[in-house]
Amino acid sequence: MKSAVMIGPCPDAKGGMASVVAVYRANGLFSKGACRYLTTATEGGTGRKLSVAASAVLRFAGLLATNRVKLLHVHGASHGSFWRKRAFMQLARAFSVPVIFHLHGGEFRQFVDQRLAPSARRKVVGSLEACSLIYCLNNEIATWLRNVVPKVPVHVLPNPIDLPLVDEASENRESSILFLGRLEREKGVFDLVNAVAAIAQRMPGLRLLLCGVGSAEEDLKRLAADRGIASQVEFPGWVNGEAKARLMRQAGVFVLPSYAEGMPMSVLEAMAAQTPVVASRVGAVAEMLDDGHCGFVVEPGNTGQLGEAILAALDTTRSAPLSERAMARVRELYAADVVLKRLRWQYGQLAR
Repeated sequence: MKSAVMIGPCPDAKGGMASVVAVYRANGLFSKGACRYLTTATEGGTGRKLSVAASAVLRFAGLLATNRVKLLHVHGASHGSFWRKRAFMQLARAFSVPVIFHLHGGEFRQFVDQRLAPSARRKVVGSLEACSLIYCLNNEIATWLRNVVPKVPVHVLPNPIDLPLVDEASENRESSILFLGRLEREKGVFDLVNAVAAIAQRMPGLRLLLCGVGSAEEDLKRLAADRGIASQVEFPGWVNGEAKARLMRQAGVFVLPSYAEGMPMSVLEAMAAQTPVVASRVGAVAEMLDDGHCGFVVEPGNTGQLGEAILAALDTTRSAPLSERAMARVRELYAADVVLKRLRWQYGQLAR
């Protein structure tokens, strides 16, 4: 029997792309035979990663050879992610199988326009031109893609989110600031520590939870000590599942001060939990937060603005109406059943 084949990272891995696939899985996309998932990347050593990628290529080639593929749905991003997936895209084209390229990550435009040699850029553009459809996560990147590959349909498909079982805001939030993600400079975490240091005296008892792993952890600890807030900054490590949900329900504000994003799942999770959101104006963030009607949008790198937005978000009289609108927006646009209905319809159109 023919089915769609989706490829991407292990759904249980760290990162936003894996989180998206995990929502697809939890909502039955892979359970009834209409779509088969192949893991092309996983965590671990180089040998483990190469083994998983090679196994996925062989399995996909076998499915193609036995005429069991309706279409290929590729979750991809910049750099190695794109080049790994390109092999699958080339195989699909060789068998005249339609390809959907689903773009994640916030730096693909810079990757294509600024970081590639002309010959490599031609290969990327040629691969995109051969697609039947491209999905992306915000209108800005969609406009750019339509200029790069004008003959290919480009649609904005939002990331899906599972709605919480309890559809109401927590009444027992702490005076805590929650960050979830990689502890790397491009995530704005140094700006966040500096912003918290600037407002700490105005709100005694303030705590910053930097939940994640990354190369900047030790530098962040030193910065917190230098700014006199070491006792107020915690490093719980990577959190997931119920532990993450509990932190989100308890936090006074969720903050994502990144310099680049696609459509961050963590912002959707905060919106669904009716946790006040402060996030930088990158990627799809402003669209997600309805340009400030559902959360506080700040300019990346502006620590003064970031600190004031955090204080505003911790004032429930100011943030509660925004959080209520955020939950309604999630229910209307980003709920898993809404997004999956669009995706299944598109599969039916391409697989005719």
